[in-house]
Amino acid sequence: MADILIRKVDDATKELLRLRAERRGKSLEADLRETLETLAREEAASPDDAQPFGDWLVAISRPGVDLDEALAQLRSAPVRPISLK
Repeated sequence: MADILIRKVDDATKELLRLRAERRGKSLEADLRETLETLAREEAASPDDAQPFGDWLVAISRPGVDLDEALAQLRSAPVRPISLK
């Protein structure tokens, strides 16, 4: 397993994270690890990252595809600002 070190975290932020972990009955390290894993999975599961939009659009336009399910997945994906670089 890899280690991640984050420097220069504001003391107030660290305390808020510690309290959040305490409310969840976890250590700060365990709560942050779980949060990072959840965020990484959410990003990987969004339609934009899982497959390019064009591929996704072709896949849902084939006969027999459940459009309601495809649209529900798209609507449940996290909203992120676009990068115009």
